[in-house]
Amino acid sequence: MINTDPALKFLTLAEAASLLQISKRTLFRLIYSKRIPALKIGGQWRISEGRLREWINDAEIAPLSRQG
Repeated sequence: MINTDPALKFLTLAEAASLLQISKRTLFRLIYSKRIPALKIGGQWRISEGRLREWINDAEIAPLSRQG
């Protein structure tokens, strides 16, 4: 049975970098500075797709309110 729950899907650095439209090197820097949640599985970095989407939503800039 294949699990399609995005919270349980893990992305490679290449997949996550492609999704964010940044280089793998930039993503690696964000991971090491603990700005993006990631974990090592079998010596390789993985990023939970669900956690990455939460991080994206939390990082979005709120629209500026109009001052009248």
